[in-house]
Amino acid sequence: MNKMKQLSETLRYAIIFVMILFFSNALIAQEKGTVKDSRDGRVYQWIKIGKKVWLAENLKYDAKPGSWLYNNDTVNTALYGRLYTWNTAVAACPKGWVVPTDADWTQMTAKLGGAEVAGGKMQEMDSLYWRANKNIPESAKTLSSLLGGVRHSDSTYTGVALWGGLWSANVTGDVATNYLFARGDKTIVKSSNDKNSAFGVRCVKK
Repeated sequence: MNKMKQLSETLRYAIIFVMILFFSNALIAQEKGTVKDSRDGRVYQWIKIGKKVWLAENLKYDAKPGSWLYNNDTVNTALYGRLYTWNTAVAACPKGWVVPTDADWTQMTAKLGGAEVAGGKMQEMDSLYWRANKNIPESAKTLSSLLGGVRHSDSTYTGVALWGGLWSANVTGDVATNYLFARGDKTIVKSSNDKNSAFGVRCVKK
């Protein structure tokens, strides 16, 4: 009788464990997904970091005027998305999505362990996505779309595959905040640049 009782207890705990595992996996599955941009049909990966849902890749929408491919090379569409001036960036996100504010960046950075390590974690997340993406050349799958470089206001390009930046919605006069990433560097660096320079965009859900 005691053996039967022990068996019953063991079975009950096993069922509880399986249920916890099932619901935990269900919750994890809800932390990432895809969204379709109705304007051009592109499908983007998204990921939830803290309380906010972020695109997990750079925006690719061809917003004109004010957005370009690095060196005007179409190969860079899948790799790095497009580069946007600040004025174009704040109007370029899909419906229901916006350019993140400094507060959004601060919350996300804190959730990933602070500015000293968050850049590295974001690059790691990018690399995982890229390795699963059939549209990305094998030679580029150790890189990150965060390293999309910049188009300067004099129309020159620099930095691709080495460093890059993403816009914030915050602006003061002709200068707007952005966040910079460098290959092999785990940090996120808060900076500011001329609004007519062009950087990448990671939209956040409203």
